[in-house]
Amino acid sequence: MTERKAKVLYGKEKKALLNTCDKKLSCQLQCRIKVSYYDGLSGLLLGLTLGAAVVALTVLTCGAGTAVVAAAVIATGALGGAAVYYADKTTESRLAKHECDSTTGGTWELFHRKAYIEGANAVLERSFLTCQKGGIVSLVMSHEKALELSKKISDSNKKILELNYYSNLSQGFIGAAANAFKASGAGDVVGLIIGSGLAVYDYVSGADDNYRNQNMQNQHEYARKYLRGEDAELEADGGIVTRETWRDMAIGGGLTAGEAAIPVIGSNRQTLGTLSRWGLEEVVSGNVMTRGIWSCFTRNTAKNMGKEISRNLFTKLNAQKFGVGVAASLISNSIEWGMNKKENDLYKEIIEKINDARGESKGGINIKATGQ
Repeated sequence: MTERKAKVLYGKEKKALLNTCDKKLSCQLQCRIKVSYYDGLSGLLLGLTLGAAVVALTVLTCGAGTAVVAAAVIATGALGGAAVYYADKTTESRLAKHECDSTTGGTWELFHRKAYIEGANAVLERSFLTCQKGGIVSLVMSHEKALELSKKISDSNKKILELNYYSNLSQGFIGAAANAFKASGAGDVVGLIIGSGLAVYDYVSGADDNYRNQNMQNQHEYARKYLRGEDAELEADGGIVTRETWRDMAIGGGLTAGEAAIPVIGSNRQTLGTLSRWGLEEVVSGNVMTRGIWSCFTRNTAKNMGKEISRNLFTKLNAQKFGVGVAASLISNSIEWGMNKKENDLYKEIIEKINDARGESKGGINIKATGQ
């Protein structure tokens, strides 16, 4: 669509020949980028909610304290509310058509370098417009081909959105439900809350200002190179072991260690209090002999507490919980990587079909662009 008052027209309908100033679309299309972002986030939150519900039910049936059960129920409710909120945002994004106005800030590529129409480079049939949100607008001169291609793109985008949604839902459920394995107390609920928060943080921080995750950015870069005729590879983002895997393992180990240490610290609080008061007195008015006694007593206390903590920490139950947490992380990563690969395969098919529909003049200079 051209917003300028065109003077160079052709055909019986007096259509304008396009130049690189023409970027606004005549129709508003659904933007997959934002829909994918909110759809994936709502799926992740729903998965976390279902997993949190399993944890809440587990700690309830194992006879955990009221505060622990209440915390699990509140976490489940909060995640569920967020899931509903972002499901509504997904619906809003599906209905919003205005995103395609972002093409006005985009850039035409493969335009004619020497031919000008009304002072700007002529747009060719092989030209394509890169939207600043990340999408690609390509020209298809045949109306029949355009309708056929539009249907194929729409169907592929629906499949990509479904893959994205169920990938995040399953990852959320697996990550949260892993805390339900032999759950018995506050440590499991704390792990649920921290793990859920990090899962949402990773998802949100993994998208740039245009709501695109790294895999989607890879797709758009692939499309740009492919349509330019350059060598292009599209690798699925992710892997079985990621940086987040090591972080989650460290956090899980820290929580387990804390859970093992808290009872020991509690049972020795009087001794620790005495050591603290005695140490303060030694700093103010102690001598070499009394400080030596205090140091010996402190070392013995620390040694005995360390042994107790080790006995609590290195148990079969903790080893099983830690193993389940690691396995859940690896499974989630595998799901994401596998789904990203399937998404990329579908996306590559779309780009290949677009490229095939660009007409016989891809290597020529035919100026066929219309204002449609």
